[in-house]
Amino acid sequence: MITTIFCFSGTGNSFYAANAIAQLLGECTVRMIPSLFGGEEIEMTERVGFLFPTYKGFPPNQMKDFIQDIFSKQDLSPIKYLFMVNTRYKIQAYSMVAMEVLLREAGCVYSYANHIIMPDGYVPLLPVPPEEKQDTLYTQADKRIRLIAEDIQSETIKLAGKRPFSRLALNHLMGYIHSTTKLFARKFAVSDACTSCDICFRMCPSGNITMVEGKPVFGDNCEGCLGCYHRCPTDAIGLTTKTHEGRYRNKRSLYTVEYRH
Repeated sequence: MITTIFCFSGTGNSFYAANAIAQLLGECTVRMIPSLFGGEEIEMTERVGFLFPTYKGFPPNQMKDFIQDIFSKQDLSPIKYLFMVNTRYKIQAYSMVAMEVLLREAGCVYSYANHIIMPDGYVPLLPVPPEEKQDTLYTQADKRIRLIAEDIQSETIKLAGKRPFSRLALNHLMGYIHSTTKLFARKFAVSDACTSCDICFRMCPSGNITMVEGKPVFGDNCEGCLGCYHRCPTDAIGLTTKTHEGRYRNKRSLYTVEYRH
């Protein structure tokens, strides 16, 4: 059965998992969500998946926008089996519940949900795990990815568990978190270490960075993924608020996706 995986990734965890699952499934295409807002028709396959991180307890804002504005307007009739896989570190919270509601409103019912624990790069809350811990998490993730791929291949039915206060969280908290996250880039500052390489501009999934006189300028459409912060080769992008130490380069993921040139 031909499979399509729609993926959003900030620092590369979900990108890695999506491509690893695709390789195990065979006849599977990974499509990066930030590249799909151009208005072109998207051909659905019999098996469709969503792979995404958890940000502040919910799916990224762009996941919501994609499902509501793009996915829901496609011909979804070819889909026979729909799965969703979430990458996270400590907290999953309402990410799966939110996705279930978004997909149902789009006209789809999912058949399978699972998660993969991977290193976290959200330094405002937690320090980046040391390399040894990252290696351990990736080893464990690879084992789980194989199990998930087997489940998908056999079209296992596995639903996400219910969460308390879900209706309250989805009706009030998710919108607040998404709207405030868009302003997150106001916390970024650029030091003299910037070499004008424009990697941040090219890799930003929401197109929130422009280059002005060779330096990045941030807008108010941030995903809060911190990809620019972690992938800056000279650590020139910093945060003005209190943060924990570390930069999550995530070289294992081979995540070098760029959305603008």
